Amino acid sequence: MFLPPQCKARAGNSGHTAHWTPRVLPQRQTDHQRRLLVVDDYRPGAEAITASLSLSGYEVQFVLSGMAVAHVINGWTPDIAVVDINMPGVDGFEVARQLRQDEQTRHVVIVVFTAQDEFTIRAKGIAGGFDGYCQKGRASDLLLRLLEQIAG
Repeated sequence: MFLPPQCKARAGNSGHTAHWTPRVLPQRQTDHQRRLLVVDDYRPGAEAITASLSLSGYEVQFVLSGMAVAHVINGWTPDIAVVDINMPGVDGFEVARQLRQDEQTRHVVIVVFTAQDEFTIRAKGIAGGFDGYCQKGRASDLLLRLLEQIAG
């Protein structure tokens, strides 16, 4: 598969990640934890990834639907959003479009977090405003490595 120069990919036995755009977060202030929003309609998965990211030093919240994103970002703006694609009602592509259209969240780094393979969603994901991709799997360390790459 062809990956353009700005796309840094990592493949492994349990999944795949890619940084699709050059967008990264600005240098972190010393006392500021990175804020991360997990959007996934599967509660056990959302809770597990939230716990893992919290233990890794992120300030994390999760929501169980695309419709709930607007409520959570009122008063709490994430630095990064990790978004599932397949959700009823408002899917992940619509969540990304809404985040990009809102002045308050336009700068947020948005990562696709899905069981779908990258080839299937890459073009639509980039067009929809996503910055990176991580395939769901057994190892959360792939997502953590991608977030470290993006967060600097």
